[in-house]
Amino acid sequence: MIAIDQDNGLTVTGISALKCRIKRVLTTQVTSRIKRRTFGNRAVDRLGNNQNPAEAMIIQNLSIDALTNEQNGLTGLTVSQCQAVATATGFAVAVVGSWQGEPLTTSVSL
Repeated sequence: MIAIDQDNGLTVTGISALKCRIKRVLTTQVTSRIKRRTFGNRAVDRLGNNQNPAEAMIIQNLSIDALTNEQNGLTGLTVSQCQAVATATGFAVAVVGSWQGEPLTTSVSL
């Protein structure tokens, strides 16, 4: 897998490319991409709600749904743990799993 890092514009491969793709999926609002209306995470729509444990659980569930959705192109990703934690500006979503047998740990700010 090859990708371009959103933060610095460098070409990345392997697990680094997968982390970039996960970040893109989790931070993109569904219906915001032309010709790919089903791409993204429905949790982005809920970021204006009050932060509480119930909302964190909803964010976790919607993020897992986005990561396992075939339309987002993350085939081969197995999510074993996802945790949303409230931050000063939204939520931090930590994902633990594996991709093609390699362990994966990443965190994305929503």
